[in-house]
Amino acid sequence: MIKINDAEILAYIGEDLPYFDLTTSLQGIRKNAVLTILPREDVTVSCVDVAAGIARLLDCEAQICVPNSAVAAAKEPIVKISGSYDNVHKAWKLAQICLEYACRIATCARAMNEAAKSVNPKCEILATRKSFPFAKKFCLKAVLEGDCGIHRLNLSDSVLFFKNHIKAYDSYEEFLAQIPTFKAKAPERKIAVECENLDDCEALLRAGADVVQCDKFTPEAVKQAVDLRDKIAPNAALVASGGINLKNVREFAITGADALVTSAMYTQGMADITAVLEIV
Repeated sequence: MIKINDAEILAYIGEDLPYFDLTTSLQGIRKNAVLTILPREDVTVSCVDVAAGIARLLDCEAQICVPNSAVAAAKEPIVKISGSYDNVHKAWKLAQICLEYACRIATCARAMNEAAKSVNPKCEILATRKSFPFAKKFCLKAVLEGDCGIHRLNLSDSVLFFKNHIKAYDSYEEFLAQIPTFKAKAPERKIAVECENLDDCEALLRAGADVVQCDKFTPEAVKQAVDLRDKIAPNAALVASGGINLKNVREFAITGADALVTSAMYTQGMADITAVLEIV
């Protein structure tokens, strides 16, 4: 699983704590405290190891109560952070906000995965490249801890031709004729192409595309595309993308698509998580 290293955590800490905590420094409190972070709703836990790492790097101790990928029930402690009053305050919001974002992504990812597999056990939910800017590793970690997969890690990772790539050719037929050449140039990679209608889907299947990505198709059209695939190129993968979310994921999964590509888990806001501080 993806690990956020100490250097990355320290950079995150540095954004919020470049020097010292001015508020607690004014108080001059010389006591210890325990901070319990817990959800107000059921959540799939993600990045609790990062929250614990924040505490450790701020000279606190952390007790992980619910591990990554497990479900924390409402009001069940996820992690407890203990240390000096000043240091616990430094760790407080950094750890809580990390969990709020990660747990929301993981919770949505798991819900979509479970919904899809309830009607099509072979259907995979794949997260797109549309993660938060400057937070890709964090987002991917949360997706994986929510039991979903990744569509494309980056531009160097896989081949996917979009409409804007095809515009470089004089005709669609000219592009289709290049597919065998692409496959020969990248023999260890699958050639994936996005299409926007059934005619292009059929043409791509006949041209030998390894993966056909049906963008913004209705569930009914995806089912027709799956039927075409089964008839023309049964070894090709048929993927649906565009507008797929928790409300309609079952409708798309039941079509028989091999995978559903979505950014929905990145647009759900933050989990409802709170923190309780005790002076000890």
